Amino acid sequence: MKIIPLFLIILLLFSTLPLYATEEAIQLTGDVQMRLGDAFMEEGEYYRAVTEYKKYLILFPEGRQADTALFKAATASYLGSEYDTAVDTFATVRSRFPKSRHAAESAYQEAICHLRMSRFDRAAAAFEAAAAYPADDRFAPKARLARALVQFDKENIPESRKDLTRFLNDFPADPRKEKVREALTLLPQTDELPHKSPVVAGILSALLPGSGHIYAGHYGDGVTALLLNGLFIAGTVVAVQQENYAVAGVAGVIGLPFYAGNIYGAANAASKWNLGVRKGISEKLAVTLDIRF
Repeated sequence: MKIIPLFLIILLLFSTLPLYATEEAIQLTGDVQMRLGDAFMEEGEYYRAVTEYKKYLILFPEGRQADTALFKAATASYLGSEYDTAVDTFATVRSRFPKSRHAAESAYQEAICHLRMSRFDRAAAAFEAAAAYPADDRFAPKARLARALVQFDKENIPESRKDLTRFLNDFPADPRKEKVREALTLLPQTDELPHKSPVVAGILSALLPGSGHIYAGHYGDGVTALLLNGLFIAGTVVAVQQENYAVAGVAGVIGLPFYAGNIYGAANAASKWNLGVRKGISEKLAVTLDIRF
């Protein structure tokens, strides 16, 4: 019976000895937690990156990298095409850390997210917020130029011109000022772009098939529409003159969709012409200002 207590004493002594492992222990610091998020970001694991950055904010809510963790979480959401989440997170960066070095960029990226969701008014407002930051922040002048492009795409030429003029006034030392002056010359002198009326194009093609296409600058389509519809109309008229009403009816029924399509096509061609004009100037402005969304 005395052997059993002795065995228990020996077992207890061994259990108090330090244990050694071949792996090193890792102390979880703020830097380590951030590196975890960065590693997932580099691998394109954006959801997991967001999780790690949020862990930093939970573990180190007052940490020196809290603003960076929140900004990177927003960026990861954006890269993962979670635009609604990204917008909210970028906005939180600005509200929670108004003096952060990421504040102006957060406003800019918030605007980009809105553009991805075709929310042009909200994008313009976010660009305005970014442009209001100090001039020495590189995203402030960039946001002013970006807002000018958004306003142009919204067909608000006076506001676009106003943004470009404000750039020259607010950022006189910016090296892009000559490019901005060049961009101003690209804007139409009136408040409206050159325009082709889809209604006029449709009416013209209703009166004379193909003429609406020619009005809209689609000369080949206009000639084709004129010849095709002319054949059906001529065939119908000749059949009626010969009192061959069955043939006239068939020719008229077959030709009617072509006639209607000629009207619709002319109106559509005018709309495309307008879009092409706006897109052409927009692309020139983007290249001149070196702004890409």
